[in-house]
Amino acid sequence: MEQRTFEGTWEEILLHEPELIGRRVKLTVLANQDASLQNTTALDQVLKGRVGRVHFQPSNLSERTGEAFADLLEDQYKSLRLSQ
Repeated sequence: MEQRTFEGTWEEILLHEPELIGRRVKLTVLANQDASLQNTTALDQVLKGRVGRVHFQPSNLSERTGEAFADLLEDQYKSLRLSQ
């Protein structure tokens, strides 16, 4: 038996009614993609722990990997101490 997938809003699915009449269907209601827009959480809370600092140094890390890693560890340590 041939299986097809239809995805869209309810109104878009209804456009396929003629080819679905008399057939068994399975309907899965997806989470509302606009739900995140209704969230009133402040931007600083949404980005907390996800924002780092940007360095405009040479992109070749092969010569300064240790330094870059030490900087990252220092930043993490500082942010942990500030959050306590």
